[in-house]
Amino acid sequence: MKIIYSDAGNTDEVIVIRQKMIEALESNENVVVKFLQPGIMYQENGNWKTVIDLMNEFKGKPVTFESNLVPLKRCEASFNYTNDMFMTGPLLYQKNDKCKQILSKLLPCEQKTNIKLWDLLLGEKSDNKDLLHRLIGNHDVKSKTFLTYYGRDTDKGHWSVMKPRVHTAETIGDRNKTQIRYSDIIDPDIYNQTQYSAMIETTVHNDFAMFSEKEAKPIIAKRPFVIFGSMKHLEAFRSLGFKTFSKVIDESYDMIEDKEQRWVATLDAMHKLSLLDPVDVYRQLADVLEHNKQHFETHDWKRAIKWNSYD
Repeated sequence: MKIIYSDAGNTDEVIVIRQKMIEALESNENVVVKFLQPGIMYQENGNWKTVIDLMNEFKGKPVTFESNLVPLKRCEASFNYTNDMFMTGPLLYQKNDKCKQILSKLLPCEQKTNIKLWDLLLGEKSDNKDLLHRLIGNHDVKSKTFLTYYGRDTDKGHWSVMKPRVHTAETIGDRNKTQIRYSDIIDPDIYNQTQYSAMIETTVHNDFAMFSEKEAKPIIAKRPFVIFGSMKHLEAFRSLGFKTFSKVIDESYDMIEDKEQRWVATLDAMHKLSLLDPVDVYRQLADVLEHNKQHFETHDWKRAIKWNSYD
């Protein structure tokens, strides 16, 4: 069996791994391709394509693809879902003393004296984050949101635990022990002055959805959230065995194809929830929040899940 690793999401990398797959198949080898960089997009004949298009080239071939993305359009190749990034969260907050201490500092809903209701931590600069920052800047929910966007200057962020030097992908800890990325750390100061979380994923495309530490943190802390992501992002989340928050949040935004319209609708949903009593919201969602935490902590996210594609 030939195992091929891909860790760069660009056109040149696609050319290389495609050739490796072809050569392995010509040698009558079975092939496993592990995408370490999720959400690969590449150009071909002047058109932008996604990793789903690349996988579909090998329909019916003895090639199995593995990645932490969930296909949102028909994937005709053999595909397994696996997510090392998801696995980090349960291990850290169950076994790392510093992370367990952070969880012990989190206040229950009714004990919070809220300055804001939502947290939205945009982090490093990107075009999608620029768009979302502009949209929320013109929306009523901004006044109810703890919003940070440090761009390329971490001094502009909010760090009550510890501040990264350059970006949140940096790790903390001894090389021979558990290493923690700054992005894995729940900030108790922010969580204790807000009730709900809003996140934007790194890669947003309607061909696929991806999940990372951004969803892991509110799941572990048992917080309701909305996602500024792809169309059908929540549908993909439910396909992994999680539940969402339609009891109290208008999740119709998840089915809007246009990104800007979808994100405005997400902001509208945030604003509507802000008008409700948080104690009542948590009461209605108690079973959902507990289910998600238990499912997240007990499933082995490194174990490949055979994927049945969307039609």
